[in-house]
Amino acid sequence: MEKIAWSTRELLALGLTDREIRNRIARGSLVRVRRGHYVISGETAPEAAHLRLLAATLPHLAPENVISHTSAALLHGLPVRRPDLGQVTTIRRTPGHGCQSGKLRARHTAITDAEVTLTGHIPVTTPARTVCDLARTAPFEWAVAAADAALQQGLDPADLEIPLDLYPTLRGTTRARRVLTFADGKSESPAESISRVHMARAGIPSPVLQHEVFDRNGEFVARLDFAWPDLGLAGEVDGRIKYDDLLPAGRDATEVILAEKQREERIRQATGWWLVRWDWNTACDPVKLGTLLRDAIHNANAAVA
Repeated sequence: MEKIAWSTRELLALGLTDREIRNRIARGSLVRVRRGHYVISGETAPEAAHLRLLAATLPHLAPENVISHTSAALLHGLPVRRPDLGQVTTIRRTPGHGCQSGKLRARHTAITDAEVTLTGHIPVTTPARTVCDLARTAPFEWAVAAADAALQQGLDPADLEIPLDLYPTLRGTTRARRVLTFADGKSESPAESISRVHMARAGIPSPVLQHEVFDRNGEFVARLDFAWPDLGLAGEVDGRIKYDDLLPAGRDATEVILAEKQREERIRQATGWWLVRWDWNTACDPVKLGTLLRDAIHNANAAVA
């Protein structure tokens, strides 16, 4: 991991005085991530800020501590809730109780050597153990998002059963099994995973995931996030906040939107289905998503009649 946090001692060694450090904190050019550790200020995604906090916390952890839960998920490239990124999460392997402070949560939970791996030089719970820990503790929809992502990365579903079988009486294990039953590696983004959960909560029929559409000549048209072939309905979720965030080089937002509309028209021509789209905010709102999809099902039925 690249160096992203600086201790007071290191800043002093670089020639700054205590007063200069205080002045830079006051001006906002230095940000204290925990006592005696700082990062250079700048607009930063919460995920990057969490990695800075982790880097500042590591020197203060006992060697036996293992990075776990939210922090481990971030290191493994699994989706996590941004509100949970304010604390580094660990499992404490030394005797004693777990502890929690503003920037650190250390749980005293059973763990075997086989459930620990290294990310760089950092001891961290394996992907399977990380998913199971989140399945026990995180909101259901976010636990499903993490499990989906791990399966999408190639994790064997059977590996997810091992941490649960090792600790059958651990709090949250029954709930975790429900998460793993619901998980599906065909979901390709947190927005898709969370949408699936909220569809189920809204009583919407289970969709086909990653449904491929071909035209009359057998040429590939598109792969849909969600499809209900029996209902003549297709669904797509856009997890981006705005088109400008992920534009291909040399293209502006207008071009991307136009290409997407042309794609939608090709899907309609190939299938005759009603197509509905929603964004991240709707995906996270079961009431709004349920209403949107029930209306879409009604419109799809009306179009066939």
